[in-house]
Amino acid sequence: MAAAPNDGGGGLTIPPVVLRFASAPQGFILGAVLSPLISGLESVVVGILDLIVFVFQGDGPGLVGTLGLADIPLFVGETLVGVGSTVGGSAVDGTGILGVVDRLVEALVGFASVGGPAAPIILAAEVVAVVYLFVVIGRRTILVIADAIPGAAGILGT
Repeated sequence: MAAAPNDGGGGLTIPPVVLRFASAPQGFILGAVLSPLISGLESVVVGILDLIVFVFQGDGPGLVGTLGLADIPLFVGETLVGVGSTVGGSAVDGTGILGVVDRLVEALVGFASVGGPAAPIILAAEVVAVVYLFVVIGRRTILVIADAIPGAAGILGT
């Protein structure tokens, strides 16, 4: 009968762990030390990746909860639409700049109607004032939009 490979002939069996250690002690020690470190490193890397995703996405899509970098364009767009609807308003509803201009025109036309023979001159002056007001408001609006778009201010020569 043949002896077992790790049997010294006396029937003693050497455990495989001891054989691995005996064949490569440096690799065995590095494996025993580095194995827990690498598994701990995995949890650190996963935590860092989760943090990066949280900074980019926030709590989730949309403007609910904590916002992330991906929500900035959505937030800016909704804010600009809100400001635009407040500032622009409606001449029919009498809100915003258009509502103010509408009220101003109505007041000036009422003033010109009591002007008697000077009414055409008063109306002409009022038309010039209203057109000038629209030009100033339009120019300011275009400059604000040009400042919000990268490179547009250089094209417009502002």
